[in-house]
Amino acid sequence: MSKRLLLLWMCILTCLAGAVNAISIFGYDGTTVSHLTGLVSKVAINITNGSLEGVWEVLRVILLFFLGAIISGFVTGERAFYLHKRYGFIILSVGILLIVPYFLPVKYGVLVFALAMGLQNGMVVSFRGVVVRMTHMSGNITDLGVFIGYKLRGNKNEKAITGIIPLLAILSFIIGGIIGVLLYSNIHNVVFFVTSAIYIILAVVYFILRNLCNDKDFNGIPDHLEKEDK
Repeated sequence: MSKRLLLLWMCILTCLAGAVNAISIFGYDGTTVSHLTGLVSKVAINITNGSLEGVWEVLRVILLFFLGAIISGFVTGERAFYLHKRYGFIILSVGILLIVPYFLPVKYGVLVFALAMGLQNGMVVSFRGVVVRMTHMSGNITDLGVFIGYKLRGNKNEKAITGIIPLLAILSFIIGGIIGVLLYSNIHNVVFFVTSAIYIILAVVYFILRNLCNDKDFNGIPDHLEKEDK
């Protein structure tokens, strides 16, 4: 897998996360599942209003996202990015999970979305030293803003890729959201089979490209030479 293919793979995953989140907001009672800031605030509001039922409805979405992140962290086991098979299995799992909401009531479908997004967000994926956030945009918008600020200040040490990656992530998420809403508007819950199929295809492609790659940690040294050194 080349660096360009890795970046494309990450952009498609970000696009899919944007689609899932948009579908959840548009067709599933307005709940966001790719990020939790607003949901945490809703918990605080419901506690203030004394709505314990409202607290639980929101809290369980947060807990499922949290569970997904825990599982993802357990599977990957480390922060340093490497082309492990584990990443492919996580994406494959997300793809399988996204079929499930087709058979469930709305309130349970949202929970499956949250679990799937927690799994995806729990993967630590970096590109040229820059961490790529694939399910939420606050960090990407912040990173892009800081990059522009540094450049306006005249900082010449900032590499262009530091700004390009969050910009691509933001655009991918928006495009995914548009596609998700359009598909849901036209084919409704069948969209889950479409998104699921794309995730599964991405997992298969990842496994194939991983086997073809001879530099799985992208440090510029072929894997067989590193093994010889050890």
